[in-house]
Amino acid sequence: MSTCVPSSHVCAKVAQYTARFEARSVARSPPRLDKSNNFQHGLRLKSRTSSTPINYRRMRIVTESNAASGFIMDMSDLIQTGSMVKINTEKECALGVSLYPDFAYNAEGGGGMGRVTSMDVDGKVAVNFDPLTLNIPALETATADLLGLPLPPLFKGEIRPISLSGFIEKRSGKVDLQFEADIVPSVTKMLVGKPLKLFMNLTTETSWGATRSARGKRLDSEGRCVLVGVARLPPSSDPVSTTLLMLPSDCLAVLQVRFEFYKNMSGRPN
Repeated sequence: MSTCVPSSHVCAKVAQYTARFEARSVARSPPRLDKSNNFQHGLRLKSRTSSTPINYRRMRIVTESNAASGFIMDMSDLIQTGSMVKINTEKECALGVSLYPDFAYNAEGGGGMGRVTSMDVDGKVAVNFDPLTLNIPALETATADLLGLPLPPLFKGEIRPISLSGFIEKRSGKVDLQFEADIVPSVTKMLVGKPLKLFMNLTTETSWGATRSARGKRLDSEGRCVLVGVARLPPSSDPVSTTLLMLPSDCLAVLQVRFEFYKNMSGRPN
């Protein structure tokens, strides 16, 4: 029995069609998410693939630090001693506490005003924010999702800022801020826990805790960055706080923020 051997022309056509099919399959296949994917990329996939939010809460929240972020504020004359600085918190943030899955958190509308208090020859800028202007949206049903579902309206976590200060490096885009606040958990208006002191270092670098960790992203050319922080909430004698938050426990914050600088004292651009 004879065997039909295809000609070189037919083989070339078969190889050509096979290559095209493989290229189309790769182009149409959705990006693969695993534990190595970063938080920022997971957020962007939501708008590229479908309207259904990606459940990044099941992944370890890690954002990629990018030193070469296109930061061009090194030569900006807006950043000098006495300049006003504004910090704005934006959407697509995350908060975590204890053994709970991470909350998808919308911090849009939060922030505050501050001032550049000093700047050295290397471009390291000291900033200090006015605590009376600081506002952080509460963790509640209007701002937080847990496992894709809105936080039950009975629960609320109020964040009362006390102070925010630190440094911004103009040349590298690195940010390190010390944040102090009172955390007030509640279950309905009848069960309100005592305020818990929170001391957290918010950074564009890496933050580590006993059970959680996160990595931020340095400032880009638009003044945007990802600030992350992990802090330890201490034990409390208050039964409401201890029960709700399973104290002591780690507290995680992943915040998308934007910085704005102004020369004049009104906080408005010239």
